[in-house]
Amino acid sequence: MAVLGKTQFNEAASSMLHLLTPEEQKKTFGKLVYESGRAFFEMGFWLFDSKGAAKIDESKITCPVLVVAGAEDRLTPPRVVKKIADKYNTVSSYKEFTNHSHWIIGEPGWQKTAAYVSKWLNKACPG
Repeated sequence: MAVLGKTQFNEAASSMLHLLTPEEQKKTFGKLVYESGRAFFEMGFWLFDSKGAAKIDESKITCPVLVVAGAEDRLTPPRVVKKIADKYNTVSSYKEFTNHSHWIIGEPGWQKTAAYVSKWLNKACPG
């Protein structure tokens, strides 16, 4: 397995771990591994993917969808996340969390985010 280096750490710290302490950035970064290049290509360069792996027919999505954004996300800004919610507007709920960035699941205050998601799930999927 390839080891992630200093350049990758600096990029991650700046783009998605910037609300963590330097110690937490190092600890979190130490747990990361490389993502699939193919998956990255299919999502990021979907226009050039002849197989359309990332293509979704939004009319077929009928279940409730929660779309979550961190107000300070530098990697996937809230305006981009909001477009996703708008695409699924008949079934989606959009929630933007202040004082959070891309690493919303591990930042200080993640418990409030988890509580919101849990409450949303219980309401959207009762029983």
